[in-house]
Amino acid sequence: MTVDSKEERVVKALSTIATTIEPPKRFYVVMHNDDKTPFDFVINVLVELYRHDEQTAADIANKIHIDEKAIVGMYNLEIAEQKIEETVRLSRANNFPLSVSLDQAE
Repeated sequence: MTVDSKEERVVKALSTIATTIEPPKRFYVVMHNDDKTPFDFVINVLVELYRHDEQTAADIANKIHIDEKAIVGMYNLEIAEQKIEETVRLSRANNFPLSVSLDQAE
């Protein structure tokens, strides 16, 4: 009969515990079209806040215009909320009604 050390018993106990850690949920930041926010301002926001290159930003801005909305980024919840806050703050500081929303990614 062998006697396990305390450390071996702890390791065995920990290895038998079934822990499932799910990855953090991801969220889309969705930008919505309006009739007052200039196209160039939207592109600038996409470049400065969302780190898209100029061409991608122009493509997304065009999609927002045509489809009334478009996903502009996918982030963890806290970062998505921060991006939305920064977007709204910058938009309002420039007297534009640009709106963004949050959708859970699938």
